[in-house]
Amino acid sequence: MNRVKKIGINIIILVFLSFIFLKGFGLYLSPLSAHRDLERTRNYGPSEVIHVEDYNGGKHILGQYDKWFSCNTVKRYLFIFWRYGGNSIGIEMDPTKKINYSYRGGTNDQFVVFGMVNDERIKKVEVILGNGEILTQTEFYEDMFLLAWDTTDKENEKFFQNIYGYDEENVLVFQGRSMD
Repeated sequence: MNRVKKIGINIIILVFLSFIFLKGFGLYLSPLSAHRDLERTRNYGPSEVIHVEDYNGGKHILGQYDKWFSCNTVKRYLFIFWRYGGNSIGIEMDPTKKINYSYRGGTNDQFVVFGMVNDERIKKVEVILGNGEILTQTEFYEDMFLLAWDTTDKENEKFFQNIYGYDEENVLVFQGRSMD
């Protein structure tokens, strides 16, 4: 075999082994690839990605599929790779509720409250944390919202206490509680 042919074979073998390494360790070259594979492994989707929000070390991905909504997290790994982290697959939308919402979180991560606004009067969503801090969102992503906060501050390492929805005139339209 000549030298060029050997180099070509070695490159093909290297690419094949790299592919096996990436798949074997659940690593992906893009955050959306990790998101799509997460859904595939859960037999869910493919969802329509509504919004992607960066956070320190990863991305939150809001999506909708059929009559469900979700918020998946993908995390950066080894500088150039991505792997899926926390997820919530398939929370059913209930159009009779003014706001459908859910949350998740954990130590050394972020807490996330996300959901869908079903009442067109609601123009602002507000979340009250355990320490009294208030998080607000007025811009929605196709009627979806995402509020996230860092848990490195031990004082905030609690689930939220309440969620509120207000109209244009700041009149309370919806009130919900943490699902603890």
